[in-house]
Amino acid sequence: MNRKEFLKSCGLFGVGSCLVSGTVGRVAESIADGPPVTSCEEKQRFAQKWVKRFFDVFDESLDESAKSGIMENCGKACFEESVEGKEIKPVGVDDLISAINRSTGEIAATRDGNVVEFRYVGNPKGLKVADGYCLCPLVESGPQGLSGTYCLCSVGYVRQMFKTYTGRESSVELVESLKRGGKTCRFRITLA
Repeated sequence: MNRKEFLKSCGLFGVGSCLVSGTVGRVAESIADGPPVTSCEEKQRFAQKWVKRFFDVFDESLDESAKSGIMENCGKACFEESVEGKEIKPVGVDDLISAINRSTGEIAATRDGNVVEFRYVGNPKGLKVADGYCLCPLVESGPQGLSGTYCLCSVGYVRQMFKTYTGRESSVELVESLKRGGKTCRFRITLA
């Protein structure tokens, strides 16, 4: 017997009197439907405040090497999850650059020898970095004052993306990012 049926059988759900069906009925219906959940908007506001607070503590507590290592590993894991279950065959660097530029509809990646310049342009949902949106869904439009440490996640993401699609190791430098006051999110990838 589910909760709603149990409450009906006990007379707590749908009883005829105004008082009972009003107050107790609403309480019983609330119990029958389960606990109230936080709205998506409230969850988003809370998450943005939490992320800001977390990175304030993160920056105060760790040295640069530790912060970079943790965030880059988070980015690597994020990329790996994004391609989970997909069969990926490595391609050449130039083929990857061509694919990036075709998918963005503009020049988002260029190569000069072993150095690739890459910038985020937009996401499949239509958000554009040029309009001030971070492409990470967690912080795409906030919170204000978020530490630039957060952007080190993208360093790991970009490194893993290039390794996965080209089969080559690389070092990745964050040149500019929105959360660090830049106008775009740009990376320099030095291929091994």
